[in-house]
Amino acid sequence: MSDKKPEEIIIENEKKPPKSSKSQNTFKDFHKICRAYYDELMHLSKNKSPSLSKKDIIILADVIDEIVIYSKELLDSNFIIEAKKILDIGLVISDFLLKIFEKMVEAYNNKIKKEEKEINNTNINNALSEKLKYPLSLKLKLLKANFKILIEKDRDYTNAEKNLQEIIEIQIYLKSSHYHLASSKFWLAKIEYFLEHYDQAEKLALEAKNLYENSQKKNKEEDINNLNEENKNNNQDNKNNNSDLEKSISQNVSNIFRFLAQIYLIKNDYKNAATYYEHGYYLNLGRFGAENPDTIYFKTKLDAINEELNKYPNFQGIKIKGNNNDNIKNNNNNLAHNFDKILHKGQAETFSFKIPTSSLLEPFLLTLYKIDKEGIMDRYAAELLFGNVMLDKQKLIKYLNIKGNGNNINKLFYTDENLNIILGNMKINNGFLVFLDKDLRNCLINSSCQVKKK
Repeated sequence: MSDKKPEEIIIENEKKPPKSSKSQNTFKDFHKICRAYYDELMHLSKNKSPSLSKKDIIILADVIDEIVIYSKELLDSNFIIEAKKILDIGLVISDFLLKIFEKMVEAYNNKIKKEEKEINNTNINNALSEKLKYPLSLKLKLLKANFKILIEKDRDYTNAEKNLQEIIEIQIYLKSSHYHLASSKFWLAKIEYFLEHYDQAEKLALEAKNLYENSQKKNKEEDINNLNEENKNNNQDNKNNNSDLEKSISQNVSNIFRFLAQIYLIKNDYKNAATYYEHGYYLNLGRFGAENPDTIYFKTKLDAINEELNKYPNFQGIKIKGNNNDNIKNNNNNLAHNFDKILHKGQAETFSFKIPTSSLLEPFLLTLYKIDKEGIMDRYAAELLFGNVMLDKQKLIKYLNIKGNGNNINKLFYTDENLNIILGNMKINNGFLVFLDKDLRNCLINSSCQVKKK
């Protein structure tokens, strides 16, 4: 029989945290190392003129990288407490590092001021801002890792909110991409939702949507700029990366539409809920097709909410009639559109049209009507409906040579000049929709009417 006490046997049989894959240190040893850096930086930060060599900074950056990596390894092995401990000490290290950087940069700038009497203070402040980006970028890594624990493991929404607010502040300071800032804003919207702050959740979700749209617009501009001879060899890789990014943006915006619809349902605002189900439907239909699960989800939700809204005449929703997901081309001739936004109406040479204003990430939608030859007074009568056409706005940006900032670019699709370009290169002939410009035809996503082949 063993001479060991029962408690000694329990401790011996307990599963130990894995070693750090980067340094092969045990959790206990790595924590001691981090604590030593913490103590050293704490004392150094109290000096009036602290100093760190380039080698010191590289070592500290490696330590913080290992903290981030090791915390994930601990989480994957379900050592949550240990992961939190290692991240806590990492965050304190990053705070001391930032404080030391501030003092070092301030001392350097004061020296420059004395040496150059006519130095531009604006330039000095800009230099300070640039130098602080490095320690802030290290802290950002730690905050993101810490947020993952707070939101996924602890469900601690109050502290997760504080953590995320700090992430967003640093991202703004670092001028992070619209895509990453949008992701943070949407997470913050979800936290506000969990905390039942629905108005704030709605506001943040809309901010995230706008940032995603700006991100996609910027991505498209960069894609166009890369079409010169110098970058020819990298074009395919750029296109593949941009395509993946656009799909990710579309999926995230689809999630935001679903999120906003849920908020409006909670608020008993069924008309706005229907509007966002409609946005989600057209976004997914245009990007991923009728059989996509998200397209079907939004279609089902939109039909259900309209069925309820039809019981109350004063609260009519947005209805899609006669659309069968099994055959979009043959069965969506009865699409009825009731948009709150501007509806452009008119007549071209061979058809009348309705063009509702949609968001940047939704397809450009046209509803076409045959020209009346039987004395029908209403040029938009149901019996004259020819079909619906969806064009890819991202391709239209290039086709129309649209230039503008993220807030205004969507409006440019609907100027008289651009509408005339689009409508002037389409006609109805012998029961077919004909595109007179092959580049415009390449923008086609889907159509409920027959389109003449190239």
